[in-house]
Amino acid sequence: MRYLLLLFALFNFAFAVVSIAPVEIGKTPGTSGQVNGSFSTQRGNTDADAYSGGAKLQYDDNATYVTWAEASFNYAESSGIKSASDTFLHLRYIHTYDSIKNVNWEAFVQSQTNQFTNVNERFITGGGYRFNVKDDDLGKFYLGAGAFYEHIDYSTSIDPKENNIRGNFYLAYKKDFGKDSSISYTGYYQPKLNDIHDYLLSHALELQVYVYLKLYLSLKVSYATDTNPAVSIKQTDFSQVTSLVYKF
Repeated sequence: MRYLLLLFALFNFAFAVVSIAPVEIGKTPGTSGQVNGSFSTQRGNTDADAYSGGAKLQYDDNATYVTWAEASFNYAESSGIKSASDTFLHLRYIHTYDSIKNVNWEAFVQSQTNQFTNVNERFITGGGYRFNVKDDDLGKFYLGAGAFYEHIDYSTSIDPKENNIRGNFYLAYKKDFGKDSSISYTGYYQPKLNDIHDYLLSHALELQVYVYLKLYLSLKVSYATDTNPAVSIKQTDFSQVTSLVYKF
């Protein structure tokens, strides 16, 4: 039944509730995953609907590598007028070195759409290295450095298609507390290599609180900056999402 729920989220939802916590090799051996979602409906003086959902499937060999696929979506409308519509799909592979356990190399591909930033499709593929620093009291820190190729197909004729090479630098953090509860942060800095004034900057913070059995409450806040967005699109975006998460 739990695998049917995951497939339903992946394929019927069409693909953003994105997981924030960094993944550690050997933390969850074997196959695991999660399904999450949130919704709100208002009728009467206000007619509004908002839905978001996501799913993640992961395999950890408990020795040298971990790989996972993640998909999510957001949709909202008010008085019959659509106000949010975006999708996200990500696949990543992380491999550790036998002699240096705290250094990993990683490769990834990602596809996303966003009607309200005029993006028909943004596709990226790249890789790099991840450095792990662990402290029993402070938590786990991860520093990443690499690069990726980016293709953007805009929905307007005003904006030309883009093909870029960007650097990819990030800081990720996770601290567990209580019964399987945790707080996580991820920050990305992604400058275009031939123009460092054109960059993407994002911050995401998540609090996951254990509820019952395999159910968790997730509180996420994110803030993103694009210094060179599509014409007439704002440079910054802010979101806050509260959702339930089922892990298996």
